[in-house]
Amino acid sequence: MKRRCFAFFLATAACSSPASPAPPRPTPPPSIDAGDADAVTACTEPAPSADHECVRDCGPPVVRPEDPEPVWRWLTADEAARRREYGCPRCLQGTTRIATPSGERAVAELAVGDAIWTLDRTGQRVAGRVVHVGSTPISGPHLLVRLTLADGRVVAASAEHPDATGRALAELTRGAALSGSTVVAIERVPLAGSRTYDVLPSGDSGAYWAEGVVLRSTFAAPRRDVR
Repeated sequence: MKRRCFAFFLATAACSSPASPAPPRPTPPPSIDAGDADAVTACTEPAPSADHECVRDCGPPVVRPEDPEPVWRWLTADEAARRREYGCPRCLQGTTRIATPSGERAVAELAVGDAIWTLDRTGQRVAGRVVHVGSTPISGPHLLVRLTLADGRVVAASAEHPDATGRALAELTRGAALSGSTVVAIERVPLAGSRTYDVLPSGDSGAYWAEGVVLRSTFAAPRRDVR
């Protein structure tokens, strides 16, 4: 009888003992949305300093299972705030020439505080300052819309990049008015390089000259996923 009771005690204890605890899930770095935490594997290195935040880097959105996982990296608090405010640009190739009071400069060379031509509220060209710059790495093929105007000017940008009136370049057709001329040819051409760029000038218009054509900064347009 004692043996039976002892065996019953051992069986009961085995069944009632707590299961081995599951390994703890890694805690996502601060500032990462809870919904993204499962996919995050970056920002595993210590932050450079206490004022840094782990922010998703600009890049193509993850749409299909085979797409690369999102990349996260440490940004200063100021950089992270700018990313949240302005989003990510997908617009001009780095060699696109932007009009400035000191001459045309490649968009990839511009920095916050640099002088740049823009439009005021009356539509007059005035000197402004670059208040934000941004670039996005592009993986895989990326096509731009290249527009040729009747006066010979040619500009290429991502399909969703707006002209001065806010129209996406992909919406323009032959004969459409653009920057004081008309569109005579529309082509799709591959991006030269692996990043796209954009700048935001000071003032209310968000307008600047790219290859002599007035466009509107994607940072000034309503926030949306532009490519």
